[in-house]
Amino acid sequence: MSRLRLGAIAFAVLGLFAALAYLRDPPWLLSMTSGLREERHDPADRTFRTMAGHASFFVPTDAASVEIPLRGVFESEKDWPITVTIAIDDRLADRLTLTDASWRVSTLRLPPPSRRRVRRIDIRADRTRADQRAVEVGEWKSIRP
Repeated sequence: MSRLRLGAIAFAVLGLFAALAYLRDPPWLLSMTSGLREERHDPADRTFRTMAGHASFFVPTDAASVEIPLRGVFESEKDWPITVTIAIDDRLADRLTLTDASWRVSTLRLPPPSRRRVRRIDIRADRTRADQRAVEVGEWKSIRP
């Protein structure tokens, strides 16, 4: 094999590793969400997004805690409560039972900072209503030390 060809292969492998390292922890993850519908406003002008059974978003790894306002979606007073579990990087962090349509804030202490730039927060509901709505998620707030 010629030196030129070996150099090209080494350059390609190095580029591949650099791309994989970047994609493992890209800075744009902080603006990404999954499972959350478009922003809406309630009569008190509070911003929220509706989710079905599962939603996720990212917060900075250097945050000490995060506050997440949650409100269950109820079609009538006879609806069953909604149990919500919240995980940080796939580890259970909180479990709430929403019994009415009032706002509840879950305040989660985050683990110490890691080498990654972001932490993933997953919210799961145990049931959805007829139109695939379960929980309304208010604007979450990352609290830095």
